[in-house]
Amino acid sequence: MAEKRGGGRRKPKADAGAPPNYSEAGEPFPPLSTSLDTFLVDGSDREFRKLIYDVLSVSSLMLRARERFGAFIGVTAPQYSMMMAIGEARQITVTQLADRLHVSSPFVTSEIGKLIKRQIVERRPNEADRRSSLLVLTPTGQDLIRRVGPYRRRGNDLVFGSLTGEQAASLQQILATLLTDAQRALHELDSPAWLKHEDRPEEPKLRRRPARRGR
Repeated sequence: MAEKRGGGRRKPKADAGAPPNYSEAGEPFPPLSTSLDTFLVDGSDREFRKLIYDVLSVSSLMLRARERFGAFIGVTAPQYSMMMAIGEARQITVTQLADRLHVSSPFVTSEIGKLIKRQIVERRPNEADRRSSLLVLTPTGQDLIRRVGPYRRRGNDLVFGSLTGEQAASLQQILATLLTDAQRALHELDSPAWLKHEDRPEEPKLRRRPARRGR
């Protein structure tokens, strides 16, 4: 038999099942997602990241529930939220509605226009400010809100039914605080200082396909 070339021992192959090591110079990977001692346990942010995943999961499930509430009365999820907000306020301007739902005024205008065409919402003159109009529910819109009422109530009872009165009060306070802080955080993250930060990767340049020559 022919001898194997390079008569030394072969180097052991790396364990294909071993996870890759991304850490550099002893720094954790991924980098810490928070520096707040409140959420660090023995220098680890594992529990904080789990909290974020849980919050996002609850948010996703709530949005899916909202889609079902809207579909129950034949409107989209955003339209459903707008109808509810109008019903709670009795009358409201586009700007006020956008602020309440944390969306843009043009988006509200577009969706409200669709509801107006279906005679679910109507505009009325705003005596306090002639530059804007007031949005109100039509009798058709009010009837739709009444129809979805038991369905929405059952869904919310199932979602929040495990909370005690004390937990419910704490949740409301926590969410109000987080909402304010999240708005402040987004304002800072959108600032030029971060948009032009030295660690921000450059946007990939798209290659242009060569124009086809005529046959």
